Amino acid sequence: MAQILVEWKSANTASWGSGDFGVLPAGWRPLITTRWAYSGRDGGTQRDFTILPDGKFTYRNLGGSQNGEGFVTSASYITA
Repeated sequence: MAQILVEWKSANTASWGSGDFGVLPAGWRPLITTRWAYSGRDGGTQRDFTILPDGKFTYRNLGGSQNGEGFVTSASYITA
């Protein structure tokens, strides 16, 4: 089991833009694809976070208006 906390300083402002957090080390990789949603203040920013079993960690914006400021999110998941 692992818990990850993201405190990011700025975000992609493109409606369907994405961001890359890199690759998590072996002990931090999930057993299965792990996804969770993020809603910014007043629903103005919608993002989808994904960690793949190979450790690749990304987010993508889900259309509409996107705030370029920083954000904080966390998730817990079962490790491989």
